[in-house]
Amino acid sequence: MRLLGCAWVLLGAVCVAGSAQAADAARGKILYETRCNACHKASVHQREARKAASFKGVREQVARWSVELRSGWSSDEIDDVALYLNNRYYGFPCPDAVCGSAQAKAIRARPPGQGG
Repeated sequence: MRLLGCAWVLLGAVCVAGSAQAADAARGKILYETRCNACHKASVHQREARKAASFKGVREQVARWSVELRSGWSSDEIDDVALYLNNRYYGFPCPDAVCGSAQAKAIRARPPGQGG
Protein backbone atom coordinates (compact mmCIF):
# COMPACT_ATOMS: atom_id res chain seq x y z
CA MET A 1 0.00 0.00 0.00
CA ARG A 2 2.83 2.35 0.84
CA LEU A 3 4.43 1.63 -2.55
CA LEU A 4 1.18 2.54 -4.29
CA GLY A 5 1.05 5.83 -2.39
CA CYS A 6 4.62 6.65 -3.45
CA ALA A 7 3.72 5.85 -7.06
CA TRP A 8 0.85 8.37 -6.95
CA VAL A 9 3.09 11.04 -5.47
CA LEU A 10 5.71 10.43 -8.15
CA LEU A 11 3.09 10.52 -10.91
CA GLY A 12 1.74 13.80 -9.56
CA ALA A 13 5.23 15.30 -9.49
CA VAL A 14 5.84 14.27 -13.10
CA CYS A 15 2.53 15.81 -14.19
CA VAL A 16 3.29 19.10 -12.43
CA ALA A 17 6.80 19.23 -13.87
CA GLY A 18 5.46 18.51 -17.34
CA SER A 19 2.98 21.36 -17.13
CA ALA A 20 5.71 23.94 -16.44
CA GLN A 21 6.98 24.09 -20.02
CA ALA A 22 8.54 26.96 -21.86
CA ALA A 23 6.52 29.13 -24.20
CA ASP A 24 5.89 27.82 -27.71
CA ALA A 25 6.70 30.36 -30.45
CA ALA A 26 5.13 28.18 -33.17
CA ARG A 27 1.81 28.18 -31.32
CA GLY A 28 2.26 31.92 -30.71
CA LYS A 29 2.64 32.48 -34.45
CA ILE A 30 -0.60 30.62 -35.16
CA LEU A 31 -2.47 32.55 -32.47
CA TYR A 32 -1.07 35.87 -33.70
CA GLU A 33 -1.79 35.18 -37.36
CA THR A 34 -5.31 34.03 -36.53
CA ARG A 35 -6.27 36.86 -34.21
CA CYS A 36 -4.00 39.85 -34.82
CA ASN A 37 -2.62 39.79 -38.34
CA ALA A 38 -5.66 41.48 -39.91
CA CYS A 39 -4.76 44.79 -38.23
CA HIS A 40 -1.13 44.30 -37.23
CA LYS A 41 1.16 43.77 -40.16
CA ALA A 42 4.94 43.84 -39.77
CA SER A 43 5.00 47.64 -39.97
CA VAL A 44 3.47 47.90 -36.50
CA HIS A 45 6.43 46.09 -35.00
CA GLN A 46 9.08 47.70 -37.17
CA ARG A 47 8.14 51.34 -36.57
CA GLU A 48 10.52 53.52 -34.59
CA ALA A 49 7.94 54.53 -31.98
CA ARG A 50 7.60 51.06 -30.45
CA LYS A 51 5.52 50.69 -27.32
CA ALA A 52 7.68 47.86 -25.93
CA ALA A 53 11.26 48.31 -24.73
CA SER A 54 11.70 44.84 -23.18
CA PHE A 55 10.28 41.32 -23.32
CA LYS A 56 8.06 42.29 -20.40
CA GLY A 57 6.78 45.22 -22.44
CA VAL A 58 6.01 42.96 -25.41
CA ARG A 59 4.12 40.60 -23.13
CA GLU A 60 2.20 43.48 -21.53
CA GLN A 61 1.07 44.69 -24.97
CA VAL A 62 -0.02 41.16 -25.95
CA ALA A 63 -1.94 40.82 -22.67
CA ARG A 64 -3.53 44.26 -23.13
CA TRP A 65 -4.75 43.47 -26.63
CA SER A 66 -5.91 40.03 -25.57
CA VAL A 67 -8.29 41.78 -23.15
CA GLU A 68 -9.25 44.52 -25.66
CA LEU A 69 -10.16 41.95 -28.32
CA ARG A 70 -11.73 39.58 -25.79
CA SER A 71 -9.59 36.76 -27.15
CA GLY A 72 -9.73 34.82 -23.89
CA TRP A 73 -6.08 33.83 -24.19
CA SER A 74 -4.58 32.05 -21.21
CA SER A 75 -1.34 33.23 -19.61
CA ASP A 76 0.50 30.48 -21.52
CA GLU A 77 -0.99 31.63 -24.83
CA ILE A 78 0.04 35.22 -24.07
CA ASP A 79 3.57 33.95 -23.38
CA ASP A 80 3.51 32.05 -26.68
CA VAL A 81 2.49 35.12 -28.70
CA ALA A 82 4.97 37.35 -26.85
CA LEU A 83 7.76 34.85 -27.55
CA TYR A 84 6.81 34.67 -31.23
CA LEU A 85 6.76 38.47 -31.59
CA ASN A 86 9.98 38.85 -29.63
CA ASN A 87 11.76 36.27 -31.79
CA ARG A 88 10.36 37.72 -35.01
CA TYR A 89 10.73 41.47 -34.42
CA TYR A 90 12.33 42.54 -31.14
CA GLY A 91 15.10 40.26 -29.87
CA PHE A 92 14.86 41.25 -26.20
CA PRO A 93 16.28 38.85 -23.60
CA CYS A 94 13.57 36.35 -22.71
CA PRO A 95 13.13 35.53 -19.01
CA ASP A 96 13.75 31.96 -17.89
CA ALA A 97 10.19 31.82 -16.54
CA VAL A 98 8.97 32.04 -20.15
CA CYS A 99 11.89 30.49 -22.06
CA GLY A 100 12.91 27.81 -19.61
CA SER A 101 13.81 24.96 -21.96
CA ALA A 102 17.06 24.48 -23.86
CA GLN A 103 15.15 24.72 -27.15
CA ALA A 104 13.52 28.01 -26.17
CA LYS A 105 16.88 29.36 -25.01
CA ALA A 106 18.37 28.52 -28.40
CA ILE A 107 15.46 30.23 -30.14
CA ARG A 108 15.70 33.34 -27.99
CA ALA A 109 19.42 33.65 -28.78
CA ARG A 110 18.68 34.16 -32.49
CA PRO A 111 18.70 37.70 -33.89
CA PRO A 112 15.24 39.18 -34.58
CA GLY A 113 13.68 37.84 -37.75
CA GLN A 114 15.68 34.60 -37.68
CA GLY A 115 13.01 32.27 -36.36
CA GLY A 116 9.74 31.91 -34.65
